[in-house]
Amino acid sequence: MQLPKSRRRQKLREKTCQYPGCGKVFFGIHISKYCPEHRQDRYRIRKRTKPEDVNIKNQTYKHNYTEVVTRVQECDLEGCENQFGIKIYPRQYVYPKYCPEHRNEYKRIRHLKSIGREDLIEEMKKGGESVEISIPDVSKTDAKEEGTAWDKDKFPIEEGKSFFTFFCFCYEELIWQDIMSR
Repeated sequence: MQLPKSRRRQKLREKTCQYPGCGKVFFGIHISKYCPEHRQDRYRIRKRTKPEDVNIKNQTYKHNYTEVVTRVQECDLEGCENQFGIKIYPRQYVYPKYCPEHRNEYKRIRHLKSIGREDLIEEMKKGGESVEISIPDVSKTDAKEEGTAWDKDKFPIEEGKSFFTFFCFCYEELIWQDIMSR
């Protein structure tokens, strides 16, 4: 079988620019839609969808935990009494709102229809809530009662500061002492 040695050149045709409001006549191949001016990136029409609100299908916990904590929670769906456990991680704030049986939107809608609450379907799709969890603050008296090694001259804890702030201060103090001893 003989193959051609050169590629076939595409024919240039007279085309009109499809950019809204342009209508210029230009020469282009069969697939060209826009004139050379409107082929540039700045004229591209980009369709972007708005990001979905996170609180519709999940819930936001604002916390200041430094360790992984397991929490038992009830399903937020009307008529569901299931309890499920979630692990709360540091610096992560979005967690599931529904039990594993109702995490799928189809199953939630089917459950609401089965209990006769079709009126809640639209409300469920729009709604969202934020819950704030905070750990108790460690004050001077708490540190003394727990029997922690606390030297008020070396590591002072101010009233209302969290344990994490206390820990960071101690760590910085130890690093500073190490640098000064060199």
